[in-house]
Amino acid sequence: MNPTTLLQFFNSHRERAEPLVLVTVYETAGSTYSKAGAQMLVNANGVFRGMLSGGCLEGDLAIRAQQVLESEAPRTVTYDLGKGDDELWGMGVGCDGLMRMQLQPLLPRDGYVPFAEIAQILCGNAAKEVRVPLADGSNAELTILVEPPPQILVLGAGLDAEPVVRFAAELGWRCTVVDHRKAYIDNGDFAAAVATYCTASNRLSDVLDAEQFDMAVVMSHHLASDRDYLMQLADTSIAYIGLLGPPNRRDRLLADLGAPGEKLKDRLYGPAGIPIGGRGPAAIALSIVAQMQQKLSSC
Repeated sequence: MNPTTLLQFFNSHRERAEPLVLVTVYETAGSTYSKAGAQMLVNANGVFRGMLSGGCLEGDLAIRAQQVLESEAPRTVTYDLGKGDDELWGMGVGCDGLMRMQLQPLLPRDGYVPFAEIAQILCGNAAKEVRVPLADGSNAELTILVEPPPQILVLGAGLDAEPVVRFAAELGWRCTVVDHRKAYIDNGDFAAAVATYCTASNRLSDVLDAEQFDMAVVMSHHLASDRDYLMQLADTSIAYIGLLGPPNRRDRLLADLGAPGEKLKDRLYGPAGIPIGGRGPAAIALSIVAQMQQKLSSC
């Protein structure tokens, strides 16, 4: 699930006071595409955001969602692909697990409970647990840990920063781009970024709080600017700081920084990216975003 896409879909419908259906996986067994806590949203026309089964069950869920909106009552459904449902849906997906899901209406008059709370968490900086009552007759609740999408600080707005932002946005990450060169910001394609700033490389605090970011990539291709960025990042708790350029450039920058450079050594990834092969901005961006995903998964 791309949380940012889900949030945008929800907000657009809330602005128009249109109802939605929230589908939540609350129990699984065996091999399944999603696990308990995964969610998707469906509107009155059957359009949905989020994917719970890789595409084989979403069409049926969209039909059931229309029935939920008509009755304005939640209901549960069980898909047991281990008992022939895989052939029933005609997708040949190969999963043989069981998935139990709840479909519940999100109505304007009820304040879109419980997804309004989830949306608020997705817009913030801290994870929080949300309890979703189950309509299976058990009076039980499903506790979901909602984690806001990672915030990525891209320091440098050259052409190679553009695919980094696009790939990160595809994962639902929130990217902020900063550069000291106004032309780079103005002429770059950063439509997928949540914010862009033009400010002196040694004045990050004038436009943002670097501590709020989960990861950063230093890629201005300008030695003095990169040094400024690293100096300021050294005093943050950001766990991943990627640096473009060869190892000797990284070593020179760390030596120039002195004591602040020591604070970076355990979290500075330079050259940024994992060795996947390929050349050019897109391949390099892919390797960087893959390394960041790897870092997130290990936390």
